[in-house]
Amino acid sequence: MHSGWAAKLAEPAFRTDSAGNFAFPGFSRAATDMLAGMEVAGIGVDTLSLDPGNSADFAVHNSWLPGGRYGIENLAGLDGLPASGATIFVGAPRHKRGTGGPARILAMI
Repeated sequence: MHSGWAAKLAEPAFRTDSAGNFAFPGFSRAATDMLAGMEVAGIGVDTLSLDPGNSADFAVHNSWLPGGRYGIENLAGLDGLPASGATIFVGAPRHKRGTGGPARILAMI
């Protein structure tokens, strides 16, 4: 998901609003349910989380990830990709029972 939020990376507004609350875009549960129904294996976003910053229940994390799918957060350079037609390669080390880890993401146009 190219939300455009990466433009705020050097600002406190990348994470929080003026009151100090997490505030950034993310996927809705309805969107990820639709993608799961299309047998999509992974999703990615240019923000800190798959869920919106104001999420109280982390519905996307709790519905998407347990289904054997993956999510990638903090993607950079999405503004340089076309809306369709790029091939994305995800390189990640194997880890067991982890809650997350580093990855190398490459897009070929």
